[in-house]
Amino acid sequence: MSYVIGGAAAIFLLALAVGGLTGRVRLNSCCSIADPRRDKRMASAYDDH
Repeated sequence: MSYVIGGAAAIFLLALAVGGLTGRVRLNSCCSIADPRRDKRMASAYDDH
């Protein structure tokens, strides 16, 4: 049973690695510092009008 779970985990990690290399999966963390200029909610703060 442990071989089945280990094999499934290995296949999942391999799929993530292949997806990251081919660009199908974004491997950025969700907690990275966001650029406020690209945030649509802050667009009025960066208007040059």
